[in-house]
Amino acid sequence: MTETNFAEYSWEFLERGTILAVTLSGPANLRLMDPENFAAFQDGEKFESYGGLARRAPYRIKVPKSGPWFLAIDLAGLGVRGVRHEVSVVPPQKLEARRTSRD
Repeated sequence: MTETNFAEYSWEFLERGTILAVTLSGPANLRLMDPENFAAFQDGEKFESYGGLARRAPYRIKVPKSGPWFLAIDLAGLGVRGVRHEVSVVPPQKLEARRTSRD
């Protein structure tokens, strides 16, 4: 296996509808994956993920279903190094409370 060029975040459980707000100092591929797809990603096999190329921050990814999740901040193919990153988790209840207070 080749040297990995990604940072990893993991959660044992995220509720469906949770938003991951990712702040970056440069461009990166953001890949939100369930455990099976993350294992395939690590092994260099075919995988499916949510997210995409983030050029501006914050980049928001919505968790599609409840369960364990991994987020890979992948720099492969971008020609960049040393991108700083931070991830904030916004639970669905907090989002609903914001909507209600604006009404």
